[in-house]
Amino acid sequence: MTEHIIFVPGVGAREWAWQHQMTHLADIATSEVMVLDQQVTRSAMADYVLAHAPERFSIAGHSLGGWVAQEVAVRAPERVSKLFLCSTWARVNEGTIDYIKAYSKRMAENYEGALNDHFTQFLYKDRYDDPAFCAWLKKSQRETPGVAYIRQLQSLISDYSTVDLLPGIKADTLVIHGRQDRVIAEEEARFLTDHTPGASLALIEEAGHCAPFEQPQAFTALMRLWLTRTI
Repeated sequence: MTEHIIFVPGVGAREWAWQHQMTHLADIATSEVMVLDQQVTRSAMADYVLAHAPERFSIAGHSLGGWVAQEVAVRAPERVSKLFLCSTWARVNEGTIDYIKAYSKRMAENYEGALNDHFTQFLYKDRYDDPAFCAWLKKSQRETPGVAYIRQLQSLISDYSTVDLLPGIKADTLVIHGRQDRVIAEEEARFLTDHTPGASLALIEEAGHCAPFEQPQAFTALMRLWLTRTI
């Protein structure tokens, strides 16, 4: 039976964030992207995924998408076969909520300014030397209106921690993290891996917070290995 993968992007991202994976895994899996920017809680986002997903599926979530994917996996263990958690978290760290609140406020006051400020933080340093890539990413980010960014950021504020969910994850889980992620530290990926039953960790070099499209070949190769392996 062909695998079906649901890809869930992070804050402000859309189908473009998973294009490489969708294209280059098409020989072994059907797939779709679910953009969750109309809901205001993690629970509502998980409701949407479960209502629109097939009976059996794998799910890959980046950042906010991984935060939601954890809840999806816990709520429907009989439906989720493989779980990919990228550049995401379980714990609340000091200053995290204050940072998100400040970014949400900045987004409401100055959409362009907020996007430009944040742009300097989430890529591996050498990626900023690629003007074509940076131009593509900036253009892609602006496909999402400010109100959608703010909705997603507000959802994080109310229910950020997923620590209590982790023991209930039954899916075959791979945590993927950019080694140079400055948004979510590597130690958070290790915590997530250590507290999710049976999970494994893969680190991608020369990748910041956006490994699926910073290092798409490496990311897709990891997914292929995990999807085709036998336990």
